[in-house]
Amino acid sequence: MKEMLLGSLAGLVVKVLAALSLFALNVVVTRALGAHEAGLFFLGFTLVMIIATIGRLGLDQAVVRFIARDRESKTSNQIHSIYVKATSWAFGLTLLLTLVFLLSAEALNDTLFKLSGFTPVFETMLLATPFIALYIVHAHVLQGLKQISKSMLVASVFLPIVILIQFGVLPAVYAKYMAGYFVIASIVTLLLGKYFWASSAPVVETSSQFSSAILRATCMPLWIVAVVHQVIQWSSQIMLGMWSDAQSVAFFATAQRTAMLTSFILFAVNAIAAPKFAAMHASGDAAGVKRLALMSVKGMMILTVPVTIFILLFPSWLMSLFGEEFRNAATALMILVVGQFINIATGSVGHLLAMTGHETKVRDNMIASGMVAVGLGVVLIPEYNLIGASVAYACGVASQNLLGVYQVKKYLGFNILCFWKA
Repeated sequence: MKEMLLGSLAGLVVKVLAALSLFALNVVVTRALGAHEAGLFFLGFTLVMIIATIGRLGLDQAVVRFIARDRESKTSNQIHSIYVKATSWAFGLTLLLTLVFLLSAEALNDTLFKLSGFTPVFETMLLATPFIALYIVHAHVLQGLKQISKSMLVASVFLPIVILIQFGVLPAVYAKYMAGYFVIASIVTLLLGKYFWASSAPVVETSSQFSSAILRATCMPLWIVAVVHQVIQWSSQIMLGMWSDAQSVAFFATAQRTAMLTSFILFAVNAIAAPKFAAMHASGDAAGVKRLALMSVKGMMILTVPVTIFILLFPSWLMSLFGEEFRNAATALMILVVGQFINIATGSVGHLLAMTGHETKVRDNMIASGMVAVGLGVVLIPEYNLIGASVAYACGVASQNLLGVYQVKKYLGFNILCFWKA
């Protein structure tokens, strides 16, 4: 557990940096571009992230699991094979998807969004998609190697910081220019991720091939999980783009990202816990898995409750940091932060199930939650706009994790909500 505590502390420091840099980026984007142009940028960001997720084929948690297991075996002779397969598969599919969406970007906007000025922003941001897919794969490969700080730097820190540096040198006033900064930052982040991999991967004399069939069989349910997770995460924003305007997208995006400040500790703990769950499960240490899961929830609750209370007490002031007009999203922020709190209180249930061989259960839970999020969005957003989007997202997140609590109890034999027993 000492490794967990020290790793979580280091991961927490990096995740705090990630949260602050992303928050600063959101403030800069909204204040520099205004609500309409910021909405175009955030919508383009959302679509590109979904495409990159589809292109990664569910490899994220699969590579963490198999690399962590191979590393624990002390032979480490399949790590390089896993890395090559993961990066080549992700790059190939993502490049194909990028070309398809570049050819259909104008038709997509004309059919779904009808937002003035969105097509050139989206086309520019699409160029970043293969680089995003690859740098996220590198982040998960590093996580499997237990290079947690490096993993989180690649996953969450470098991109917003590089964009902010470019903005500091040459401020942008239109979303299209900010989109160009986004592409450059994605390339730089990938290069840094490759450098970290080259300096962290174990050197072996002979490398044996990892089974493509096993990797593919593990990825398929996780692929569905990853895609549906993106649906839960971003569907409300997309539906706002379809049925409202760019300003509403900007209001929701900033409120959502502010609410997610409460979750930085969850991401930090997950980065440490996921490979530990996989290694403990592989060695048959069920008691260790339970102890680690409950202890992680206890730590997250201690750190998250004060942040949640602060946001609930001062939502209007927090949203005003993005501009006075963003005070209109204060109620949305309160709804979203409640959903995030449930996400944290239920702990690392998704990673826990995925790392212990229950990928299909994670998939089933995610699909059910995606149906909740999209169904509520279709019903609520046309009538209630921003508030409807917030309720749909919060309910989707909450149902996903509460179903995970049930599955952990059923298949692993303990209730993760009873964290005080750790």
